[in-house]
Amino acid sequence: MRVYLLLAAREVRERIPPVALRAARRAVGAAFPVPPEVVRPVEWTAPDGQTALFGWSNEPDEELLPPTMIGGSGRRLGYCGYLAESKRDGDLLLNEDDLGAAAAGLGGVFAAFRASEDGVEAATSMARVCPVYHAEAAGVRVVGSRSLLVHLVARAVDTGVEEPEMDLAVEVLHPIIRHGFFTNDDTPFRGVQALPAGSVLTAAPGRPTAIRRQPITEVRTLRGKGRAQRELIRPLAEALVDSVAPLARHREPIALSLSGGRDSRLMAAVLKAAGVPFTGSTHGFADDPDVILATQVATALGIEHNVNLTHPEGPKESVMVEHPFSRAAHVIRTCEGMNSAYENVVRFHPYRMVPATSGSGGETLRGGFLYDQDDISPEKLKKRVHLIFHAAGPILTADANARAAAGHRPWAELAETDAFDVLDKLYLYYRTGRWIVGSHSATLMNSPYYHPFFDNRVVREATALEPRWRRTEYPFYLLIRELAPQLEDIQPEGKRWRFDREQKPRLLGRRAWRARAVPPARGRTAAFNWRVSYDDGFRKILLDQILDGPQTLFDIVDREALMTGVRDRPKRWIKQLWHIYTMSVLLTGEWRTPPPDLPKVEIPIPH
Repeated sequence: MRVYLLLAAREVRERIPPVALRAARRAVGAAFPVPPEVVRPVEWTAPDGQTALFGWSNEPDEELLPPTMIGGSGRRLGYCGYLAESKRDGDLLLNEDDLGAAAAGLGGVFAAFRASEDGVEAATSMARVCPVYHAEAAGVRVVGSRSLLVHLVARAVDTGVEEPEMDLAVEVLHPIIRHGFFTNDDTPFRGVQALPAGSVLTAAPGRPTAIRRQPITEVRTLRGKGRAQRELIRPLAEALVDSVAPLARHREPIALSLSGGRDSRLMAAVLKAAGVPFTGSTHGFADDPDVILATQVATALGIEHNVNLTHPEGPKESVMVEHPFSRAAHVIRTCEGMNSAYENVVRFHPYRMVPATSGSGGETLRGGFLYDQDDISPEKLKKRVHLIFHAAGPILTADANARAAAGHRPWAELAETDAFDVLDKLYLYYRTGRWIVGSHSATLMNSPYYHPFFDNRVVREATALEPRWRRTEYPFYLLIRELAPQLEDIQPEGKRWRFDREQKPRLLGRRAWRARAVPPARGRTAAFNWRVSYDDGFRKILLDQILDGPQTLFDIVDREALMTGVRDRPKRWIKQLWHIYTMSVLLTGEWRTPPPDLPKVEIPIPH
């Protein structure tokens, strides 16, 4: 994982104040969620002292990993994530005058940070899973890859204190309680915003900060069927094959977690078409659809397939889980308060050069929030847009709901003319661009991790296909047929392809349609999920923290409505209880220091 910070003086002939430089060197210890002894720093300050670039990394010196900072042409560059062609694309980002235009055309999953004597710049890719955060301080613009780092340095400049206190913006936290992630560009830290997807920020002494969004790829209208459809998805197929080029540079075969679902099999098809050596691994009971279908996929592709069969250990009466405070403290520190402790987020371990990939992000190729939207009538689509902003309204305060209404309003206006595009973009900008960021960052702490479905070119080519068409899953199916035709007749796990189940034949072809049925789930895999099936004892632990913790939480949570809801309908607000608990722990500030050694908690398994 690499962490970056840019500083630029606001006025010409003014230097960056020394407190900002000192604060940056100190604040990274709080903002970089790895042991300090594994962090290697590098920094550059312009000769006139008006701009600076800091970089930190816990990655080893390896040929396949870029240096933390690249220099040349009077500039310095660092980037998070990876580029499709690291040397060529890194040089382009360093030397091209228009950083945004250069970034827009590149493959990879990245965010770029660049500094020169003339100013500083930062750019995001379309998926934005490698983020950029920015803030304005007294005479200094602060930009970086970790929001807490940006906040602490900006606060140091404003207060003159080298190790300032945080200033949490409680009023903006309501989307976390609704969904467990932000549905806008806010952060928990007052004054810090996330740079939008596909954007470039420029800050130069003597000029105001400028944020410019790169043009979105023009949507290609579907005209005709058959060959016309195949031609329409070909640029996306080519971008997918190009997206796995970085994986091919590793010596060992790539391990792919292969299920019976849609996304991992498309990833298998992409790796096969690109000639990248890989193996598949599947976990489950022998008669689970995941195991059955993944085995069929592996056999058809002729790849090594490791099946880890689940063997029942006899009936269990309970499970022992980490204390929720310890869990929340870890998730908050790693994800900077922008994810709920409901999520499973990996912990730090010593960095290993073992490449990994998955099918994460495949929903973008299937229409974003449209992928599970069965009713596509105009009213139902607009209702879905409303829910994205107003979920959990009954347990939030009037002020929190008024803020939600303000955020919803511009999207509601767009939904009047094209709700399909709105649901597609909301997923890309916020579900992908805000929710996945924390867990993505966590994986980068430990190893080189690749997300081809978040690749900048892949996302641009995917969103060039009409979201209404992508929702049918037919383009997704065509991609598999184009890249690995031997997989086209293997049904996906769970449900039929949407185009297949929504076009059920009445008479002619009924027998063939039935023959394409998805295998039923017959395995004995337990459906128990302790995070949602907890008992009254665990609920009390959550509620005690919520009710006895920082009372500023109730600026956004309606205390009485919450307690009434938990009492009358305890199963309705289970995930929201996790989200509220996480925000209570966030507001304590105790996550910034190692939590106490709390005992594990026993949760009974219901009969």
